[in-house]
Amino acid sequence: MEPLEARERREAVNGSVTVWRPWQLKQLDLSEGRAVTTPSIRHFFQEYVLVCMQSGVAHYRYRNTRVSGQAVDGTLLVIEPGETWISQAKDVTYHSLCIDPAWLQQLTIELFHREQSLPHFPSHYLFDPSLSQAVRDLAARSQAPTSCLQQEEMLLHLLARLLLSRAQDAGAFREPGWEHPVIKRTKAYLQAHYAEEVKLRELADVVNLSPFHLARSFRQAVGLPPHAYQTHLRLEHAKKLLAHGYDVGYVAHETGFFDQPHFTQQFKRHYLVTPGSYRKTARFSKSVSLEPANI
Repeated sequence: MEPLEARERREAVNGSVTVWRPWQLKQLDLSEGRAVTTPSIRHFFQEYVLVCMQSGVAHYRYRNTRVSGQAVDGTLLVIEPGETWISQAKDVTYHSLCIDPAWLQQLTIELFHREQSLPHFPSHYLFDPSLSQAVRDLAARSQAPTSCLQQEEMLLHLLARLLLSRAQDAGAFREPGWEHPVIKRTKAYLQAHYAEEVKLRELADVVNLSPFHLARSFRQAVGLPPHAYQTHLRLEHAKKLLAHGYDVGYVAHETGFFDQPHFTQQFKRHYLVTPGSYRKTARFSKSVSLEPANI
């Protein structure tokens, strides 16, 4: 496999990816990949992402850590919301769980019986076979008939184990990270105008910087250039609309993409499934296996 790079390339995604919402819970997305091979992909999620790898060769870079090599069954990655990470896979089999941060924060408050900020996981590359198995059990049982009581018990057991064993402990949960006011205002402007055409000069005027200085500072702070950050915002909004059953073409238009093919290409590149398939799984909580496709 080639060294890990951050370039976006039009290469085939091989293997099979399945995405579903367990018990139609809007706070969770589960996915399963079998023998998945991807080019280097830069990811940006607004949720917590828990990835449990079973086999294959994986390269990833997150924060100041770079890991490459054979995936060992029981290996987990914990990615915190709003952060950039890069991955490349060859014949990787995995399960991943996307968790709404507000929901996990509420669970943290209930678990520790006091107000807490978002949970922080100082070690994001873990080896925990029992926790990995718990994720796989959740994936398997979420597609079988279960009582509401059992569903809630499984979820709380899994997330409580994750928080109690891996989150930063007692009174040391991180405070919301300080962010330079320029970056904060830039993000806020893009969030307010995510579906619009925003020029770099317009964005720079908002924060009283030159376009060059803003583009350079934003990329250093966020890990993405402004246009890529706006694209990820559009995709996050698109997921919500698709989950409510809106037509793919309508969602593409409402979220500011050039056209439906462009939207489909971007969605597939980021989430490894098509918008139409995600719409079905999010609405009806049924898994859909996808054929290999080019991105």
